[in-house]
Amino acid sequence: MVASDLVYDPNEVGSDLIVETWISQGPRCDDPTFDPQLLDVVSVVDADGESLAGRVVRRDGNRVWVQFDLVDTLSRPA
Repeated sequence: MVASDLVYDPNEVGSDLIVETWISQGPRCDDPTFDPQLLDVVSVVDADGESLAGRVVRRDGNRVWVQFDLVDTLSRPA
């Protein structure tokens, strides 16, 4: 799996490009320094290993909502 901060389910992404993730289910669940806060940039990966960048738009304990930054994704070279 690609090194990333959080894991997401592509089927759960809303039309606003926001997806709910769980710190406890991510690759950094055992990292005590990982403490994403509002507007932090994080990387999220799906089960196929596709990694995307996004910003934290909400957090409630273990749950983190991330909004994808597609401008960054579209500007990457092919």
